[in-house]
Amino acid sequence: MRGTHAKGDFALVLIACFLSGLVVTTHVANAQEEGSVIIGINVPLTGPYIDQGIDEERAYKLAIEQINAKGGVIGKKISFVVKDTKSNVKVAKKNALDLIRLHKAVMVTGGVSSAVAIAQSDVCQEQKVVFMAALTHSNATTGHMKTKAGHTVQKAHRHTFRWFLTAWMTGKALAPFLVERYGTGTDYFYITADYTWGHSLERSMRWVTELNECDTLGAIRTPLGQKDFKRELLKAKNAKPDVLVLILFGKDLIVSLKQAHVIGLSKKMKIVVPLMEEHMAHEVGPEVMEGVISTLTWYSGLSKRFAGSRKFVNAFKSKYGKPPGTGGAAAWVAIHEWASAVERAGSFASNQVIKALEGHKFTLLKDQEEWRSWDHQAISSVFIVEGKSKKESKGEWDLLKVIGAKKGSSVMRTREQNPIYLEPLAPE
Repeated sequence: MRGTHAKGDFALVLIACFLSGLVVTTHVANAQEEGSVIIGINVPLTGPYIDQGIDEERAYKLAIEQINAKGGVIGKKISFVVKDTKSNVKVAKKNALDLIRLHKAVMVTGGVSSAVAIAQSDVCQEQKVVFMAALTHSNATTGHMKTKAGHTVQKAHRHTFRWFLTAWMTGKALAPFLVERYGTGTDYFYITADYTWGHSLERSMRWVTELNECDTLGAIRTPLGQKDFKRELLKAKNAKPDVLVLILFGKDLIVSLKQAHVIGLSKKMKIVVPLMEEHMAHEVGPEVMEGVISTLTWYSGLSKRFAGSRKFVNAFKSKYGKPPGTGGAAAWVAIHEWASAVERAGSFASNQVIKALEGHKFTLLKDQEEWRSWDHQAISSVFIVEGKSKKESKGEWDLLKVIGAKKGSSVMRTREQNPIYLEPLAPE
């Protein structure tokens, strides 16, 4: 009898899953029949970057909800399909193709890992669909990268736009600040994520510090999703650098920072995290974050300075009970800037949207920003921040203080430094 019940239960599960699939398919089809358009959201909902992926997903949904409440875009409501990249290049690539081919997405957005973002960018260029990159920091997303064979290939594409800052921008803002604060002749040690983002950020940092007579005592590469960093941290401790640079992100950074604190490294050397994100800082807390120097392009504390950030943060906190992180900000900009370009173009056609974005100046979360026409990188300010102490902190999310700021135009790559040639637009 148990076997009979089990088979029956299994059959019911299969039927439920099948019907569930029908509901999803019907929802998408009906949305199109009723005059809506589909966009594809491709974010990590599992894996080491899950927190940033959830943050992005929430911001996407909130932005779409607000846009639809005002009548949508050029008379059409926005619908969406969400997929989990798992921070895996192959999964992200397949997801992007499915979003475009099966769901007929007119735009794809998302990503936390730069390798994942680059994979989506390649697909969207092939399929001639706009890709609004979210959280991706590697120089390669709007520039070039080296293959395993050592060849340099262009990864910037005509159909891709990125608001988030680049590794070059972080290096250009942070490295001179470190040299000024700690002087020339300072010794550095790097623990770096072993993929395109980590590689490009380490190069960007070392290019400046080593030109200023600073020595690199060691550089260790670690795989994405590593669970324990004690071996690498002990090597850093034994090398006795003045500055330990952790080029890690998501769960990897959280684990490594906590372990560095337990080992007592912050008492022996300065800890620098070139790229910070607010939810990561919140996870490790003020005791660990105190004195850690980093950069970011946005965090919720900017709501005190900018009306656009204040509007976004208040809406997000009202809906989700906590402030958005940088991933959420990147998602917010991606949706709103795409929708604004569609309105200006009067069309969802990728060619027209691209033309409306190129060279466009906008004010959304900060001061005025601009989409560069020749590489599609946003000109955006960079903030140097330091972790607050428990005494300085005025709440669980009050963890960072701005100790420096650079205008986007002062830290961007020039055409000579980033010699790319975007593909021509295909005939309409």
